[in-house]
Amino acid sequence: MQLETKTIREPAVPIKQRLLTRFGRAKEMVGPKWKDRLAGYDPFFNTRTGEAYMRSVGQALSDPKRGHVDRIERVTLALEEIAGVMNIRI
Repeated sequence: MQLETKTIREPAVPIKQRLLTRFGRAKEMVGPKWKDRLAGYDPFFNTRTGEAYMRSVGQALSDPKRGHVDRIERVTLALEEIAGVMNIRI
């Protein structure tokens, strides 16, 4: 006799989308000057490269095809720190 089990799984939400959701929440918590606060908090975001990261992540929020997952993660984690969100490293 063979025992067969079936598990029903919901489709997984991609990591990129989960990061963008977290980014959106943190952005709302920090407020409209989130880029200025981020640049003042972390010197990396006060550079040309850091500014490009923030811009691409901001654009990815409205168009998920944009933005690279690593960039989104870096901006999101830093923004969550400013917002006081206890996050779990990805």
